[in-house]
Amino acid sequence: MKLLLVRHAIAEDAESSGAGADALRPLTEIGRKKMRKGANRLRSQVDGIDVLACSPRLRARETAGIIARAFGDLPVLERPELDFSCPPEAAAAWLGQYPAEAVLAAVGHEPHLGLLAGLLLTAIPCPLIAFRKGGVALLEFPGRVAPGEGVLHWVLTAGQLRGLKQD
Repeated sequence: MKLLLVRHAIAEDAESSGAGADALRPLTEIGRKKMRKGANRLRSQVDGIDVLACSPRLRARETAGIIARAFGDLPVLERPELDFSCPPEAAAAWLGQYPAEAVLAAVGHEPHLGLLAGLLLTAIPCPLIAFRKGGVALLEFPGRVAPGEGVLHWVLTAGQLRGLKQD
């Protein structure tokens, strides 16, 4: 299995968004623009995505929507396990239900994604990777997703992702 872990793109500050609750913070215009370019460049690294999931928070949903459009209007699943209020073990258990040949993309938040990466790579939920906004990591598993079974292939910041050449 291949798993893309994606941190949401640049979002408005809680104070300036006027949205009030943290869950309702939208992406900024620059965040959307940068993520569109990054998602298009991501296609040079991954042929396709079988399952695209995100945290229920608005900024993650908007980021997932941009990736969905870049990959041919994929459906997006909202999963509470990808929210930072859930333990990384819950996300790992949910991810483990998918078949070994699947390619998954999970859009979420820090520190949750870093802890999840640590769990999947070392079997310990430690902050192994520090995901910057719009950053992506590719993990691969010999079978289904399971703690300690992942192999890290690459980690890209949003700027590095946007800098990749298109096919």
